[in-house]
Amino acid sequence: MNILLCSLYYEKNRVTGANKRFDYFGKTILAQKNITLTVVVREGDVPEWSSSAIVLPRYKNIPTPLRRVLYCLHLTYICSRFKGIIVNDFMPVPILFSKKNVYFQLVHDIRNFTDYNRAVLKKISSYIQKRQWKKVPNILTVSQFTKNQLIKYCNIDQNRIAVSYNGIEVSSKDKKNRDIDFLYIATFEKRKNHANLIHAFLDYTVKINSEACLYLIGRDLGYKQGIEALVTELGLTKSVIFIETITEHELKGIYERTCCFVSPSLYEGFGMPIIEAMYYGCNIACSNIEVFEEIAQEHAFYFEPNDVQSILQGMCLARSSENNNINNISYVESKFTWDSITAAFLNLVGK
Repeated sequence: MNILLCSLYYEKNRVTGANKRFDYFGKTILAQKNITLTVVVREGDVPEWSSSAIVLPRYKNIPTPLRRVLYCLHLTYICSRFKGIIVNDFMPVPILFSKKNVYFQLVHDIRNFTDYNRAVLKKISSYIQKRQWKKVPNILTVSQFTKNQLIKYCNIDQNRIAVSYNGIEVSSKDKKNRDIDFLYIATFEKRKNHANLIHAFLDYTVKINSEACLYLIGRDLGYKQGIEALVTELGLTKSVIFIETITEHELKGIYERTCCFVSPSLYEGFGMPIIEAMYYGCNIACSNIEVFEEIAQEHAFYFEPNDVQSILQGMCLARSSENNNINNISYVESKFTWDSITAAFLNLVGK
């Protein structure tokens, strides 16, 4: 079986959910017998694990709209000649689809149809996305929640959408002193709701433990300066630690030192850090949004993300519970390993 894995926004040295999906899904597929895997990426971002790659220019000095058109033409040509299974991560999609292959468009979320649309052209971008998604032969999405959203907002036939969860890399675990009270991994943007978390953490330091610490890991998408200013204003500069860049190995160590992973996010397509943190024995306190309840089920303490006192209560419950909950870890291992996710995908495509 020949598989083509495309991602023109993949960056091999950046730790994000989408990049992890590309890496671990690709590596796990490559490890299967009788499968040939080729990746399509931009120059400078060929993953180390790949032995076959189609490399496209970065077009750094070309305006974004034109760059997207060029990538669309590239993908159309590549896909028209390929025989096998194609999985394309992110936009653009090809102009035409060939009967030589089976095409899947991977959709992480549909935030461009919500108040958290980051696209420059806003409604125009969501309109274009909707048109593209409606014409692709098949869609892979990372949660039942996102599948439901695609049906609701884009009127896509549910039979064309398959759910393929994100996963964790099974690895050895080191026993470390859990000296980090709270951890949140998220880009700094509106929907991630950092401000309410900071206010809840302030109350925690006042009412519960004045020496508690909160680690915030993530790159800035326009909101970090405001959060840093809030931390300074509330006198929390010694208690809140900001980390922008981190390696996978360093992140593993952070998880192993963390008591409670907390996520007050208002909108997600999945929530990979939640299952990663659970796998490494952290307790989970998170928003009661639909997708978190889908992936964490009864293995998390839920709160109302727009209510600071509710966030505080969830943090207290999670922080005071025993770490390394065997039921939580077993749940992740039974449902969210890349081996099982890849096997389900290969079963879907009829290997």
